[in-house]
Amino acid sequence: MPKTSVKEQFSQAAGWIKNSGIQSSEGGFYSWFDNDNKSYSYLYSEITGYGITTLLFLYDIEKDAVCLDKAQAAAAWLKKIAMHPCCGMRTRFYSNDTLADKTYSFAQENIFSFDTGMVLYGIANLYRVTAVPEYIAMATKIADFLIGVMQQDDGSLAPIYNPKRKELSLPLENKWSNQPAGFHAKVALGFADLFDITADKKYYDAALRLCEYAISTQEASGRFITDKKTNTTHLHPHCYSAEGLWYVGSRFNIPEFVLAARNATIWALEHVNSSGINELYSPEKGFNAFVRSDILAQLLRLSLIFSKNSGQKELLSALLSHQLRDASSQSGGFLFNKNCGHINSWCSMFALQALYLHENKKSTFFEQPRLLI
Repeated sequence: MPKTSVKEQFSQAAGWIKNSGIQSSEGGFYSWFDNDNKSYSYLYSEITGYGITTLLFLYDIEKDAVCLDKAQAAAAWLKKIAMHPCCGMRTRFYSNDTLADKTYSFAQENIFSFDTGMVLYGIANLYRVTAVPEYIAMATKIADFLIGVMQQDDGSLAPIYNPKRKELSLPLENKWSNQPAGFHAKVALGFADLFDITADKKYYDAALRLCEYAISTQEASGRFITDKKTNTTHLHPHCYSAEGLWYVGSRFNIPEFVLAARNATIWALEHVNSSGINELYSPEKGFNAFVRSDILAQLLRLSLIFSKNSGQKELLSALLSHQLRDASSQSGGFLFNKNCGHINSWCSMFALQALYLHENKKSTFFEQPRLLI
């Protein structure tokens, strides 16, 4: 296949987001398309939040009203289908929900704070672009739920709330997403933008408390501990931590937060190899041997934010090699892993932004961050 430019591969990714069917006719986004079985996975609230942000990012670049229409369709699905009366977001909607994973199934009603936070950020920015009152009302309800129910005295977020039992879950299990941890700093994006819109200081305070807690989980090396039980670092949430701290620190001129994000980025870049970077780090065992395109995109984006050239070439090359480029309707999407048949929605969204920023290094995004996917 003839070599294409990074700009062309960005355009192909944008086309996949808009035209492949990864966004359902109802408005919600599927997690992935299984290229082996030619079928879509479950609809995912967190990823639908990213979908809104991605479509707004594309709208900002292209001024194509179709992107705005699709973002509003995603918001409608979230409000009608995913939003629980408690104002948190149910997590995954399966075609046969009663047979699905009970931890994540809509039917079980578990509310994940991170998923809810990603929706908050998308909805707050949709209001910023459209000024539709429905969206600011929805955003404030979501934010008030997160602060009033999920945020703890130390600034952290309880990972899960079950409204059926009116019970918070603070498990210390061997899974990073089920723990209060630094990655919740990315939820602060929504609080920060809602503060900009409303000037209500409780949202500013919530963002700061989240980021201060995140820093408490960071080692002097810059590494964020993402699993307290094993003292390991999963690069995906490690990057989430850095993204949230950079965003809030840049928006509110808090050098401590920006420095923590910079140190996290430098630590990760020190471990880049010819394949990009691997997924999981253990102080005893080093890195595992699994490469994911979402991590490649996240770290590439952070390296661009902090103008760190070391490792950028390897990250870009590895990321581009994960893009599907054939004659199918799924061409342009990014594989989760090269040995996996899943053409992944959030990997493609992260990659799209990383490629754009690589080609537009003088973008105002670097000085005044907005629409961080």
